[in-house]
Amino acid sequence: MADTNGEINSILKRYEPIADMIHATFGSNCEVVIHDLSNVQSSLVYIQGNVTGREVGAPTTEVILKQLRQHGNEVKDKLGFTTRTTDGKMVKTSISFIRNDEGEVIGYLGINFDITAFSMVNQVIKEFTTVYDAEESSNHLDESYAKNIDEVFHHLISSVTLEIGVPIPEMSRNERIRFVQKLEERGAFLIQGSGDRIATVLGVSKQTIYNYLE
Repeated sequence: MADTNGEINSILKRYEPIADMIHATFGSNCEVVIHDLSNVQSSLVYIQGNVTGREVGAPTTEVILKQLRQHGNEVKDKLGFTTRTTDGKMVKTSISFIRNDEGEVIGYLGINFDITAFSMVNQVIKEFTTVYDAEESSNHLDESYAKNIDEVFHHLISSVTLEIGVPIPEMSRNERIRFVQKLEERGAFLIQGSGDRIATVLGVSKQTIYNYLE
C-alpha cells in the first residue's frame, strides 16, 4: 500500500462520525466497526456497540480474507448477508470497503445488526404459513467474528477439513494438496506466519506447503 500509517489513519478517522451516527440511530442491537486492512491480524480500530463481542485489536474475518484474496482492490461491497456469532446470535451484516485516492482498499466500515429476535418471530410465522421450504439462503456466509487471529486460523482449518471430508492424519497427498489450495483460496496465507502454522497442522515442512501450492 502506498499510504503511510498516518495517512491511512487519517482516512479511516473520517468514518468514525458515520459509525457513531449509525449506532445512535439503530441502538443496542447494532454494532458498527472500522477495520484497518494494513494489518489483518489486528485490524479492528474503532467499534460502537457490542453484538459480536469483539474489541479494538481484533482481527479481520474469514469472509474479508477470502474476498481480498479473490478480488484484491476490485473487491465489491457486501451488503445484507447473514452470519451467526459463536454465541448463537443471528446477525445481518453489511460491509463497505474504504479506499485511498489511488483506489487501493485500505479498510472497511461494517454494520452488524442482531436479528435473532426477528428471526425467531419469523420462524414461528413461517411454520404457520409454509408447508415446506427446502431452499437454504444463498446469502448466508460462514464468519466466526474471532477475537484474535488464532481463532480465525482455527476456524479456517476446521471449515476446510470439513469440506475435504477426511481427518487431517488420514489425508492422502492429493487431499493435502487440496487442503492447502482451499486455505489459499480463502485468504489464509494473508495471515502472517500461516505457512509455518499450516505445515505444523499437516506435519510437513514449510517448503512442502509451498510445493503443494505450485
